[in-house]
Amino acid sequence: MRLRQIAAALATASSFALAAPAFAQDEPETGTAAEAGAPIETASAPASGDEGEIFVTAQRRQERVTDVPISITVADAAQLERQQVNNINDLNRVAPSLEIQSAPGQNTGGGGAIRGVGTQTFSVGAVASVGVVVDQVSQGNANASDLFDIARVEVLKGPQGTLFGLTTSAGVINITTNAPDPNQFSARVRTELSDAGTAGSKFGQQILQGVVNIPVSGDSALRISGLVNRRQGPNQNALTGERNDIDRYAARARFLWTPSADVTVNLIGDYSRGRTENGGDFFTFVKAGGPGPFFGGAGFDPIGITARLASCGVTAEVGNRRYCSADDFRGKTRNFGGSLQLDYAAEPFTLTSITAYRQNNERGFGAATNVFRGDPLELEVRNGEVHRDLKLFTQEFRVTSSGGGPIEYTLGAFFSHQREQRDPESLSVTLRPAPGVAIPIVRSLGFSADIVDESLAGFGQATWHVADAFRLIAGARYTSEKLELDSVNLDLPASPNSGASLSSGVFSYKLGAQYDLGPRTMAYGFVARGYKGGQIATPAAPALPYVVLPEIPTSYEGGVKTTLFRNWVADFSVFYQKIQDFQAQQCTVDSATAVISCVQTNIDGVKSRGAELSFFGKLFEGLSLNTGFIYTKVTYPKGFIGTDGADIGGSQLAYAPRYKFTLSGEYETPVSENFAGFIGADAVWKSRLRYEANALEETTFKPHWLVGGRVGIRTADDRFSVALFVRNLFDVHEPSLFQSSFPYNGAENIGAIYGPQSFRQVGLSLDASF
Repeated sequence: MRLRQIAAALATASSFALAAPAFAQDEPETGTAAEAGAPIETASAPASGDEGEIFVTAQRRQERVTDVPISITVADAAQLERQQVNNINDLNRVAPSLEIQSAPGQNTGGGGAIRGVGTQTFSVGAVASVGVVVDQVSQGNANASDLFDIARVEVLKGPQGTLFGLTTSAGVINITTNAPDPNQFSARVRTELSDAGTAGSKFGQQILQGVVNIPVSGDSALRISGLVNRRQGPNQNALTGERNDIDRYAARARFLWTPSADVTVNLIGDYSRGRTENGGDFFTFVKAGGPGPFFGGAGFDPIGITARLASCGVTAEVGNRRYCSADDFRGKTRNFGGSLQLDYAAEPFTLTSITAYRQNNERGFGAATNVFRGDPLELEVRNGEVHRDLKLFTQEFRVTSSGGGPIEYTLGAFFSHQREQRDPESLSVTLRPAPGVAIPIVRSLGFSADIVDESLAGFGQATWHVADAFRLIAGARYTSEKLELDSVNLDLPASPNSGASLSSGVFSYKLGAQYDLGPRTMAYGFVARGYKGGQIATPAAPALPYVVLPEIPTSYEGGVKTTLFRNWVADFSVFYQKIQDFQAQQCTVDSATAVISCVQTNIDGVKSRGAELSFFGKLFEGLSLNTGFIYTKVTYPKGFIGTDGADIGGSQLAYAPRYKFTLSGEYETPVSENFAGFIGADAVWKSRLRYEANALEETTFKPHWLVGGRVGIRTADDRFSVALFVRNLFDVHEPSLFQSSFPYNGAENIGAIYGPQSFRQVGLSLDASF
């Protein structure tokens, strides 16, 4: 029987099994599903307890963060709003271990890298090393980037495969949205407003978030939230003076129903769409050579790239966000999905079924049609139109024990079916040595791709309370996965059909122990073996698709957690991880065609080791402070040769700072009986960052600070507030990406992609609750 048929039967059986008891109740009983041990995401429980204790669901049950034997960084709603975290990329500023690059193709699945380990690839159907989970649903590669009406975000570090599945070999970003409240009607509106050129702001952005909570009955409620995010810049067309518009719109509806004391129904649907103008955050020149050879030495350019760019108002320098192009094109994206979660508290355990579907569509021109976006250049590289569709279906069934027993456990089965389809995407390279002269160099029609990733897994994890202060942890997961590609290469008419497949059966595990050193302090240690599925790379003709093997990490971690000053959590951990068949992507520019070519490959022997210290929570009344520091040495194996031919074995991986520090805090003090003033600070420091797998100094970025903050006033009941804010106060131009040989001549010409994190933003935020 095929895996999808098994999953369909599982989904149907579990739905009937959970639904039947719900309608068999004659009278409601006291208590709630949450009290009986059901997963807490279905209820309206806060992230903190009555005494300020922080609760998380990192092990698929509600627990105090100091009781969970893994390293976790937690940000609640207040911190996310204080730091203006509006999308997944903004989580860079929350957790020192997390790096998310916003450049196109740099974050498969949207999760970035944890402790230096992540997946950057253009490979069709590749899955992420860092999984994004929203309300217990794995987002796969169909993840929506917008964050709004969020209760908390948990960054879980290290392999999390025994409980979270395929795309979690480096960690998980576990997101919980705010649940509906059947007890009262409420509404809220938040805005963040900035304008390019006003008060030193380098670009403009207008964000509007709204939410309304509607009680439907005494045991059900509906929560509807939405987001409008309109941005102007930071990229600017030197020909017209206009800043690129990047607009996003999103909405979510969540319905919560508890028809009895034992049954909870949670139904969620969301929709988002986006529009990008002229490539959005895309390549600009930050370094350009003068007169000299061009096009692989095939001729001599007496003018040079520098002068050609200057003729249309572009100066190639660090921080350059200007380009010159007469093109006018749009990229459009659409993302939507829904999930149904059913929980039945059948003492001494809870049954959970989660059925989910997601879809992502990309149309138009997802990246700039004109890659260099420099009309005066003699060399022109153009991409064709993009048509990409991704569909993901998942079904999970779990049995979770109630808390308080000698053995706590979670057992389950998980099925996923992800299909990605791409129409052919053409590529052309043209040499224009003089006005009216066009010499075609490369004409590629591209290839179509239809890739299916199907997996079925059984998993479980248990904690044995050997004594009051001592616990043992054991978990395991067996995953059966099949990856299939059908492709038609239009550049190979003689043999246009090609494909490849990969089947895997992999066992992953976790073994550990934890010991309470005192009432408020716990120590732990574990070893875990993870798994991330393989890839099927699709190189340009005449090469055929090839398999990139699954990635298998083995991780060791030890740590101590304690609560200071009543409810300020300290989390210290040391870690060591070695990765078998690390999946890497290396991009170079072809000196003969100026085409950026990326090759996917396995690198055996990548290591990540280091230590991290985090503090989060409320230090004392009026002061919230979250801060952390990480040292991560994540290196290429000995003898590894970079894209420039240099031996870079033992050096730091690309996109992985060796040191990183984060801080976010707010101090509030009453200024009258009805009002309180507040001041907040937000800072990130990173050591030098490498952007390419080579030894070029020109494509690294210096150690730097990114500093922001806010000052404002709010009413004593927290219903209304107004504040002035600044992000990247000192206008530090940290790029999302550097690319050498852009368009040729090695380090003489460098391209960069800059995003909103790369420039100063100053604005006004308003908040009103009703």
